Amino acid sequence: MPVVEQTVSFEDWADTNLAALQRFAAAVTGDPHSAADAVQQALVQVCWRWDRIQGNQNLYVRRCIVNAHRSAWRKWRRERTAPDVGVAEPVADGTSRVDDADMAARLVRQLPARQRAAVTLRYLEEREYAEIAEVMNTTEANARSLVRHALKSLRKLAEGGANG
Repeated sequence: MPVVEQTVSFEDWADTNLAALQRFAAAVTGDPHSAADAVQQALVQVCWRWDRIQGNQNLYVRRCIVNAHRSAWRKWRRERTAPDVGVAEPVADGTSRVDDADMAARLVRQLPARQRAAVTLRYLEEREYAEIAEVMNTTEANARSLVRHALKSLRKLAEGGANG
């Protein structure tokens, strides 16, 4: 009996991946409203090209999100600062885990857009450098450099916050 490939419909794929795409876009843009816009633009592009991008849709949609954010940033020539909406509050038992996550999120929001996107892809999405390069339409060496510079900036920001 011949093997028949099962293709997933765009609607099923979008339903399954929407929450992860929203988290990714929020980390890249630093703003939940900009994230929603970027995801919506990306999903429209994915829908138009669905038959041609089968198998690569996860990377393609992330590239679309990064590009949508970059386009919006160029249009307004400024980055918008993310409000502290949706950030978890410290728990009453004295653990510092939530405090550390909150501090990390605040520090990442201070990074330039491309560094923020690279760090998000690497550590939140756990992507390899080759995938980061593909999503960001750059070389693997540049993806590594963006992550390295972002980590260096985060260390400086963390030290400044601790000392300042």
